[in-house]
Amino acid sequence: MYKFTLKLQEVRKRMCMTQKRLAFIASVSQSHISELERGHESPTLKTVENLADALKTHPYDLLEVDTFKNKKHYIK
Repeated sequence: MYKFTLKLQEVRKRMCMTQKRLAFIASVSQSHISELERGHESPTLKTVENLADALKTHPYDLLEVDTFKNKKHYIK
């Protein structure tokens, strides 16, 4: 979850967007954005999708899901 809070804030600031503006576009409250960025709340998948749409990015970019590229996985 820690990565999500950092990525959300990083992408929002890179887009020069305030929490209030992001909240309006993503149809959530500004206080919810604040809670998410501080790690006090966890987002639903729908909220992640709405935030990604508002930030013109993919939900994957906000979640920073680990890929298998850097890890060895063996299927038996």
